Amino acid sequence: MRTVIVITLVGAVALGAAALGGCQSESDEVQPQRPDESAVTDLVARLGNRSIGASEVQNRMVAEGVDAKAALEQLIDEALLVQEAERIGFTENREDQRSLERLMVRTMLRDLEKENTPEAISEEEVRATYALHADKFEDPERRRSWQILVEDQSEGAEALAKSILAELHRADDPRAVYERYANGGPDSSGLEVKAEDLPAISEKASIKKPYKKALFAANAEGPLDEVVKTSYGWHAIVLAEILPGQARTLDDAENEIRTLLSEQKRIGKLITIVQGLEAQGLVHYEERGVERLLTVPALPERAK
Repeated sequence: MRTVIVITLVGAVALGAAALGGCQSESDEVQPQRPDESAVTDLVARLGNRSIGASEVQNRMVAEGVDAKAALEQLIDEALLVQEAERIGFTENREDQRSLERLMVRTMLRDLEKENTPEAISEEEVRATYALHADKFEDPERRRSWQILVEDQSEGAEALAKSILAELHRADDPRAVYERYANGGPDSSGLEVKAEDLPAISEKASIKKPYKKALFAANAEGPLDEVVKTSYGWHAIVLAEILPGQARTLDDAENEIRTLLSEQKRIGKLITIVQGLEAQGLVHYEERGVERLLTVPALPERAK
């Protein structure tokens, strides 16, 4: 793991020297300010005299738009690279240090991306992934529907919706009933009634659950057996068309597979680097701090 970091560091230092105008001499060198571990009350990890707190991780999550695990790994990578730069004599003031940290991490990530682009994935890997997960590379069944909605949740609205559904079942052409309500009639109850077509949706669509559940529980096209209640009101629903799921060919799925595999390889290498550093004792996690960090709502569990 250290070899990977040192190799990456050489390029980063060269770029850093050009970008920052070289190193300061020993006589006017300013040592970077390190957080005092005793001042970090929400400690998550230690790297020598560098302490990382949960609040710092959360600030990085907001700044970079990443989850807790990725933010912590970024901070660890930066600290380790800067420590290595100091070890080989590349020191700088605090402002330049932050610039160097960002430059080093960007360089390391670029190296990983260059090694693991979608184009670098072999044909054999693509074919093997497709064969193993062919069921995941298919367009799911979709269902198209239309409805006549009574926009109220009262018992009167339920009764009206049921009468409309009964009318749909009796009609030779249910669409004729739809057209009457779409044109503003014939209800005279004073309740708001709306007729509308809905696009084809899959079971994963973001739509009101009672509506979706009733639609996909139907065994055949036509008016459903019961009205459905949602926060919008009472729905008399007609299943208009069932569009069967269709498998995608290898050619259709190839770009998606390449992107997926390249991302997995990059993430896998980053995780391996961090885990290797921990195993070598270069990184020390404060387990209680990590657990507290990951109990914040909407954050993922720590990777095992």
